[in-house]
Amino acid sequence: MRGAVSAGMCVVLEALGLVSAFDRIYGVSAGAMNACALAAGQAALAATHYEDAAIKGVINRMRPLVRRPVIDFELLFDEVIGARKPLSFEGLAAGPEFRALATSLESMSVRILAGFADMAEAMDAVRASAALPGLGGPAPLFRGERMIDGGLTEPIPFETALADGATHVLVLRSRPASYRKRSLVSAAEALALRDDPRLAELLKQRQGTYNRLAAQLQDGDATQPESRVLQVVVPDDSRVIGRLETDADRVAGAVRLGARAMASALVVGSIDLCWRPIVYRTGAVVPESVEVPTCGPAERRRLSPPSAANRIWRRAPRPVRLAIR
Repeated sequence: MRGAVSAGMCVVLEALGLVSAFDRIYGVSAGAMNACALAAGQAALAATHYEDAAIKGVINRMRPLVRRPVIDFELLFDEVIGARKPLSFEGLAAGPEFRALATSLESMSVRILAGFADMAEAMDAVRASAALPGLGGPAPLFRGERMIDGGLTEPIPFETALADGATHVLVLRSRPASYRKRSLVSAAEALALRDDPRLAELLKQRQGTYNRLAAQLQDGDATQPESRVLQVVVPDDSRVIGRLETDADRVAGAVRLGARAMASALVVGSIDLCWRPIVYRTGAVVPESVEVPTCGPAERRRLSPPSAANRIWRRAPRPVRLAIR
């Protein structure tokens, strides 16, 4: 659910018409969903998936007590996303390359998932990237290999982008720049993984990997001589929701938090945010211009998340990468 923060960032990138500046978009964990939607030209639509998923049917912390997963991935991907608000494969094919990062259960190493035949396969990759071990049920099978959350091996996916030869990388974070993971494993994770010590150990190692990558980004050490890495983060004093949040208002607030962080990074001067319904075209079009939403003081009192159908934009490739957590 913390992916709602980077989903809000993606909404602003899309609204400002900047997605075509990137030639490839990487996503890990919930960021894989945001990356897929942004590449398809449907970031505003995918941002509403988080509020739709903030229900007990999708997330229930008590289910491990009866040996059932905390997160019902079948309901999430088949109904909440697939049936109600599916993404467009035509849009995905026309946009920047989308790549999801997952962790192979065979090698316990990162896998880069790409080259999707249709949207069903792309969503299978998203599901593999976001499959929280234990919390989300059995590890899904992708192209004959069992995979789980890519965040276990590369929690902030900029190293893969650099290894692929990116000259510029923009990293969208769902946490403040100063945030570091504690060594403690949550009670829900410990309960869910009580029968799998191998995954429990990998979960412990994730903290050190995350903290190393976060420190490199904050200190500027992630930038290599031939490349440049920038990150967009929420303010250090931000109250970020938990990943198992089921309060829809808090989830919507997380989307707005991310949108404000991205707008503050891109727009000179003070900013105001408001959401309005966004109409998506069903055919491939090239926008002549992009109108940035504005609102007056009265409208600012109550902010609601955007609603959307489908939109497809044609884009020209650019040698710039986007990494989303």
